[in-house]
Amino acid sequence: MRVLLISTPYPREENPLPPLSLTYLAGALERESIDVQIMDFLVARYHPQNLRRKLAEYRPQLVGITCVTMNSNLATRILKVCKDFDPNITTVMGGPHASFTPDETLLKAPWVNVIVIGEGETTLVELCRQVASAGDYNMVAGVAFVDKGIVVKTAPRPLLEDLDRLPLPARHLLPLSRYQALGVPCTITTSRGCPYGCIFCSAHQMFGRKVHFRSPGLVVDEIEMLYRDFGFTQINIVDDTFTVNHEHAGQVCEEILKRDLNISWSTYARVDNVTEDLVSLMRRAGCETVLFGIESSDENILETIRKGITPEDIRRGVRIACAAGFRVLTSFIFGLPGESPDTVPNTIAFADELNKNYGAEYAFHILAPMPGTELYEKASDYGLRFLTRNWANYDANRPVVELPTISKEAVKEAMASYEQAIEQVWHQIKCRAAEGDDQCKKTIDDIEARAFVWKVLQGDLIDKLGKITATDAADPVTSTTGLALRIAQKLDSPYELALNQIELLVQKGLISLVPAGKGARWQWSGIP
Repeated sequence: MRVLLISTPYPREENPLPPLSLTYLAGALERESIDVQIMDFLVARYHPQNLRRKLAEYRPQLVGITCVTMNSNLATRILKVCKDFDPNITTVMGGPHASFTPDETLLKAPWVNVIVIGEGETTLVELCRQVASAGDYNMVAGVAFVDKGIVVKTAPRPLLEDLDRLPLPARHLLPLSRYQALGVPCTITTSRGCPYGCIFCSAHQMFGRKVHFRSPGLVVDEIEMLYRDFGFTQINIVDDTFTVNHEHAGQVCEEILKRDLNISWSTYARVDNVTEDLVSLMRRAGCETVLFGIESSDENILETIRKGITPEDIRRGVRIACAAGFRVLTSFIFGLPGESPDTVPNTIAFADELNKNYGAEYAFHILAPMPGTELYEKASDYGLRFLTRNWANYDANRPVVELPTISKEAVKEAMASYEQAIEQVWHQIKCRAAEGDDQCKKTIDDIEARAFVWKVLQGDLIDKLGKITATDAADPVTSTTGLALRIAQKLDSPYELALNQIELLVQKGLISLVPAGKGARWQWSGIP
């Protein structure tokens, strides 16, 4: 049995991170001796031709893809390429969007054979066994499929309670050198589930209200492996709320300290469940960044969305985290139920207050009610009118719904004002850099370097421009400068920038020369 798992691409501004869910699925398959490969389009250019080439080479019997709402349209198109290439391939779709829209997804994209609903590790293994034996989808809990024009849903799959039974994510199947070139952290989870009931979030519907935890020792075993075996020094703990259980969070931190791991990490927390003792321990254990979902400064809005916090909770939590030395990021949403021309400027002023008083950074997004959330399922109860059902627009950067209390134009103006403020800050950074501010220069250099690497990845330029002659291959300097020159010309980028970045990739061992015919070629290291 051969299985190909695919990660659906999305824009760089969405901050691509190594896909944790796919590697968990791959790990579950490998544990059962099922042959599996991952095609990761988060850090490589997607083109149907590239996919067809992979299908011809690997000949999978099942192709699975995961996505979120904003790239679900593309995910179904990718599966159509697979089905057109070989109608015998079983096409499977999973993730939160597919889990909450199985009927719509299957009926609009009849080339999708099966939807995996919710947690997928056990379900996918059982599904593969049925496919391999030409069995019956009805024998697999937690799936949906079409039979004679009718969507059939099997019995729900119980949530996995003992997370320690999960295999380690099969990260060796990912092009990790590409992520390391971008300088992004590696993702890890210490728990599943969310006890809160925010009406704009589907986490508690996907993984349940009861939080299940992994053993702290196993969590830190994995972190140590990421550091020792894969070279990651930055980790992002992607639990819905890492600080939901102080004892568990503290044990993870103590285990990191006990092993003296030289890592930095970031996580998500709530302003109402952080304490000075906990954040102090987290900081000593290497946590550098904490993200708080604030959403609004208006008490009525916070109550309506069942956030469970008050402006005073927010001030207190942000103050504690900032005082501990964290980089604190606060996230707000324009257009929640109850939003009005008065609440918008108040929330903007509140975000600015948190920045000026405590140093917390902030970001604004626009409400995009996703399938699986109460706001989506009961939109009319909250006065929401959908402006579009084109899922590609559900990126939280543009209005997709409208409220009776505030127009979509007013929401767009608020977002434009925020984006203009960002531009002003960026202009100030450039001016300070021109005046000789070293920190501002470094900020600009880091952003330009990351943008350059992203263009190299999306253009597959190491593969396309990496071939060199035997003569050039014999001279490390010539082979490096030649590659940098070709890429600089292709991207119309400064040669010095290209050379610096290529030399850095070589120095870090992220790209390397391999023999190719009579010459050689550059390629990304650790290619699965």
